[in-house]
Amino acid sequence: MTWKTTWLLLGSAALLLGFIVLFDGRAGKRTDVSAVQSKLVPISPESVTAIQLHRTNQFIVRVERTNQGWSVTAPISYPAQSYTIERLLADLTSLSSYTYLSPEELRAGGKTVAAFGLDLPMVTLTLHHEGKRTELLFGSSTAAGDMDYFQVLDRPGIYVIPSDVARRLPQSANQWRDPLLLSLEGVSWDRFEVRSQGRGFALQFTNGQFHLSKPTPARADRAKVDAVLRKLINEPVVSFVADNVQSGLDELGFQPAEAELAFGLGTNDSVVVQFGKSPSNDVVYARRLLNNNVVLVSRSVLEALQVPALELRDRHLVSFEPTSVDSIEVTGDESFTLRRQGTNSWVLGESPGNPADSELVSQCLNSMRAVEGDVEKDVVTDFAAYGLAQPLRRYVLKSANTNSSDSSTNQQLAWLEIGGRHESKVFARGSESTVYSVEPSFVDRLPAAAWQLRDRRIWSFNSNQVSRLTLRHKGQTRQLVRGFAGDWKFESGSGILTNPFALDEIMARLGELRAAVWVDRGEGKRQLYGFRDDSDKLIIELKNGEKLQALTLEFGDRAASNCPYAQAVVDGQTWIFEFPLQMHILVVQPLLNQIVPPITANASP
Repeated sequence: MTWKTTWLLLGSAALLLGFIVLFDGRAGKRTDVSAVQSKLVPISPESVTAIQLHRTNQFIVRVERTNQGWSVTAPISYPAQSYTIERLLADLTSLSSYTYLSPEELRAGGKTVAAFGLDLPMVTLTLHHEGKRTELLFGSSTAAGDMDYFQVLDRPGIYVIPSDVARRLPQSANQWRDPLLLSLEGVSWDRFEVRSQGRGFALQFTNGQFHLSKPTPARADRAKVDAVLRKLINEPVVSFVADNVQSGLDELGFQPAEAELAFGLGTNDSVVVQFGKSPSNDVVYARRLLNNNVVLVSRSVLEALQVPALELRDRHLVSFEPTSVDSIEVTGDESFTLRRQGTNSWVLGESPGNPADSELVSQCLNSMRAVEGDVEKDVVTDFAAYGLAQPLRRYVLKSANTNSSDSSTNQQLAWLEIGGRHESKVFARGSESTVYSVEPSFVDRLPAAAWQLRDRRIWSFNSNQVSRLTLRHKGQTRQLVRGFAGDWKFESGSGILTNPFALDEIMARLGELRAAVWVDRGEGKRQLYGFRDDSDKLIIELKNGEKLQALTLEFGDRAASNCPYAQAVVDGQTWIFEFPLQMHILVVQPLLNQIVPPITANASP
């Protein structure tokens, strides 16, 4: 060790000892901080109306409270970061001191405020409140660097407070500016407009809904419009370029602007932002006309505004709430009416009507509500070219008028018309004078006849009603008999059941069979759906007292949904329907593949 190093260490130790003696060695003389001032800044945050900040002798920024929050008023006029300022006030009013040096101790130690950097404070923060002003002075840091000397002007003594308070104070006015490109707080608007050569559009906001007013009046898609607005409102400024710009607008690309965004009330613009050139691929110049300042923002903002108006259209053909629909009137080859009964029950026809399948009705309404089409032509005056002058089908959705018992006064919620087909599309329209094209699969799912919405229950029986089961599979036929004790066996006495206890469960599930979708009616339609003389077949014989009843279930080809077609007699008529796929996998296939033993085929049932 050199003597030079030794003297440096001794000097540092002496300085540290002096600090300890001054602040911590006065155990018997130390002034109780709480006794001097229980609250360093005894001001309520909500009472502060303005804040002014200086660094040494240089003015930095002034902000003032407004109805909407805070605004920078000098050296520029601009919306401020209200959250940051409110947080600062909360921190100041809860500020506490780690130690306190009274005027007497300063005089005893021969110290002045200059020794603590408070003759020309690092920061002077002036709070205006209730017609008064309070100045807070931030001096130099302590030797450890994690504390600052602090003083409230016109109050004797010096405090030691955490350094993080002063560190959060802005170095420039920009740090207290609102970092967002747009601020719509306190702005009244009902119009959102983008002015751009070839891609402009205007949206009107009325009764909670957006409507395109330019270039073509149409319903707007709320989700898509909200996505554009979120992009605009949440986009931060990359950097502030210039304020009070009076010249050089042509060089920045604002004469003319690449695009212009406006929010307004009626015909008056409230907020206007222009977009200019791109100094790089990632950013673009933007100019807020209200503040006449230029900033840099992400180029993605301009790209979001240049979305074609067609992409913002609501391509749903109809707009309604399914729970509001109380009746559906269908006009076409077969005309019929569906009426809601109670909360979620529907009937076909006039009172009392036949039960309809509530789930199918719900699927129909949801399908109509969800379908989107491609715009074929706007403002159509001649619908004949699209097969819509006399549509093939028309669906009218109505809501019951609770103020009247007369059904003729029901309120019409929406209507949908189905027209002609052209290649792989079907023309359709709602209440607008616009023709859309939709997928044929959508039209095929809509009911064209009342029977398509009838209750899908095929039959209902209990497993203990079953006395005999005949199975036909791959050309083989076997019969199973259920005994009085519920035991099952092959009628011929040959063969072994792999799981006889599962048969009652299988019968119970078949006893509550419901169609997935009604497909067709009539024995003469068998060949259309792949029913053959050797198709898989179940005959379930029921015994109710002395009365016997045979229920027949036959299987054909597969539908596009992969569900097998099935045929059964329901209410004395042959019905063809899609058999539920899950039930076919879990119930029918095990019954046919595992229970039937591989023996020589008998005669077909």
